[in-house]
Amino acid sequence: MSEFTCMKCGAVLKTDEIALYRKLISRGAQKYSCLKCLAEYLNVTKEDLEKLIEYYHRTGVCSLFAKWDDEDQKDQTLK
Repeated sequence: MSEFTCMKCGAVLKTDEIALYRKLISRGAQKYSCLKCLAEYLNVTKEDLEKLIEYYHRTGVCSLFAKWDDEDQKDQTLK
């Protein structure tokens, strides 16, 4: 499995960072940004993006994010 890295700072990306980039910027993206760089680009805070990731997991409204069960929500952190 290859590791994806942020196209700006080179940080190793987590699956939720890739999913959020695809959701907000481009579904067909081949290069991605970490939350810090994406927040800077969008002029929002990293915490705003983390809340958005949690929202998508909790509601299941986006197929890029696996829906969390009630039990999963207690133990989930950014993956």
